Formats: sequence, structure tokens, C-alpha cells
Amino acid sequence: MKEEQTTSPEAQDADLSVEEQEVPEAATVEQVADAHFADLQAQVEELRGKWLRTQADFDNFRKRTRQEREDLALFANAKLITDLLPVLDHFAMAVAASESGGSTDSLAKGVDMVYKQLLGVMENAGLRAMDPIGQPFDPNRHEAVMQEPVEGVQPGHVASVLRTGYLLGERVLRPAMVKISQ
Repeated sequence: MKEEQTTSPEAQDADLSVEEQEVPEAATVEQVADAHFADLQAQVEELRGKWLRTQADFDNFRKRTRQEREDLALFANAKLITDLLPVLDHFAMAVAASESGGSTDSLAKGVDMVYKQLLGVMENAGLRAMDPIGQPFDPNRHEAVMQEPVEGVQPGHVASVLRTGYLLGERVLRPAMVKISQ
């Protein structure tokens, strides 16, 4: 018994030889290629435009950020300066009192009060004085200018402070100038 082969129309088209298939005309292929090329050019132009806009946005962002940083630094200083104005006023009064021939005791007392006021303003801004006496020498926090044997202080430790060092938060703003024991 002979079996009949049934094939679908798609399978029959696939079985056609190359000669039997329709070959598009040359003009049609060129038109398709030109249309595809035009589409690709349009996509390239669109992407180029997006890239240029993104680049311009980034430039604007960088400029805006720089300006904001400058403004922040300026206004941060403005707060500190505003807090220092009363100290400046008191120094002006002390200078006027010294010129008018007031007593040296009252002048010394006034200058001490102004010093304490200034120190308070600076502490409120986060400034702290270092107290390194008796601590081991730390080149990150101390600037050694002298070294000599000091009784009662271990070698390599701070014996005395010649200029006070300051911290702003935990960061060294100015190292302490110290004398180290041998």
C-alpha cells in the first residue's frame, strides 16, 4: 500500500527551487536599502540629539553644583561672622577704654571677658582646643619644635605646649606646637 504524502502549502513553497522563487526587481531592492538607510540615519540623528541634550544638561548641572557649593561656603561663613560681631564690638570698646586712660585692671578684666566670649563662639562652631600635655607625641596632631629631658614626663611624650592646637570636629585644624621629653 502506497502512502500519499500530504504537505502544507508552506512546505510546498519551501520545496520550490531557487529558479521558481520570485526575485524582486533591482530597483525594489535599492529602494528598500535606501529606506532602511534613511531610517538608520534618522535614528542616528535622534540619538545624537539626545546625547547633545544630555551633555548640555550635565554641563548645567556641574555649573549649578559649583555655584551652590560657593554659596554654601559663603553663607556658612556669614553665620560665623554674625556670631563674631558682638566679640568685635567688645574689642572696640576695650580699645576705646585703653585709649581713654582707664585702669589696667579693668582693661585686663574686659579683655579676658572678650577672650572668653570669642572662645565660646568658636566652640559653638565646633572648634576645640587640644590638651596634649602628657600624651604620646603624634605627628598628625603635634608639631615638635623642641626636645629635652623633663622630669616626671615619659620620653616621647608632650612636656609642654608652646602654641595651642585646635580641632574642628575630629579633624586637626592646626597642630599643637609642643616640646617633647627625651
